[in-house]
Amino acid sequence: MKKSLIALAVLAASGAAMAQSSVTLYGVVDLGVGRVDYDAENLGVKLRGVKTQMQGGSLVNNGVSRIGFRGVEDLGGGLKVGFNYEQGINAESGAISGGGYNRQANVWVEGGFGQFKMGRALTPSYNGMEVWELLGAPVYSVVGNTYGYVGKVSARNNSQFSYKTPVFGGFSGEIGFVTKGDCNSDFEYSCGTNNHKLDANVAYVNGPLGVAFSANKVSKAKTNYALGGKYDFGMFTLAASYNDARNHETRSNEGKVTGVNRRSGFTIGGLVKFDNVSVALDVARDTKHQNAYDSAVKYKKYTNAVVEAKYALSKRTFVYADYLRLDSTNNYGIGLRHNF
Repeated sequence: MKKSLIALAVLAASGAAMAQSSVTLYGVVDLGVGRVDYDAENLGVKLRGVKTQMQGGSLVNNGVSRIGFRGVEDLGGGLKVGFNYEQGINAESGAISGGGYNRQANVWVEGGFGQFKMGRALTPSYNGMEVWELLGAPVYSVVGNTYGYVGKVSARNNSQFSYKTPVFGGFSGEIGFVTKGDCNSDFEYSCGTNNHKLDANVAYVNGPLGVAFSANKVSKAKTNYALGGKYDFGMFTLAASYNDARNHETRSNEGKVTGVNRRSGFTIGGLVKFDNVSVALDVARDTKHQNAYDSAVKYKKYTNAVVEAKYALSKRTFVYADYLRLDSTNNYGIGLRHNF
């Protein structure tokens, strides 16, 4: 009997070693109080009658509340397969936001060749932007709100095939593709029948330095691109970028894309850290703001900026305050974010 138990234990251990797998539950809760003055549907026009109120997942929150599951299975020989499901949550009411797993829903295979992924996922161009975005691409990012996520309203693509290379001496690349049959979402103004989408980045990340070039293009539409860099000196971090959103999507207050324009400009910002406190300023200045298909139609050029202060209560929890000046509107908030 004793020998049988030992044999069974050895067999179970060898089976576990052959195919180790794990599933992780994770999420974010982010709530605060503040005021959103920006009218996305009528750009540059202030909202009327807006009051200071609880804010969850709005323009002045650091992040969007969410819950997710990710898993990985080790197939051996350096080969792994994994998945990610992530759902947005309205933390003010507890309701599901967006319907379904609207943030992530994908499966991937990874090995010495790199990583291949399928499904709804972050775009390669957004991943490139995140390398150099001064504040880590929060909801109140002045870059994202002025020029979009490299010109796009959403940081994610549906039905995306993507491939990311291994890292070679700090260099890496990623490319994504959406077929003609799948490029038909209401949230993609340029998508439609017989259009496909390409999305890519090339990045160099080595120690305190991060530099990346991002681009995306829907066939028959103009290419959006951004180039940026960030250097962490220790107590001080400096970041700068150039953005040319030639097919820049405008949206309604419900988030639906309503049209396109061309918006280009520079950003520069700095962040100072004192132990568990940080203070940052990031500024964006338009050099072009016009109709995407008729350069004679000009729009007002703006200087936008965000000021952020953060106090870390622990490695997973921090309080923050932000002020976002966006196209002549004033938006501000104070909040608490907890990661689990």
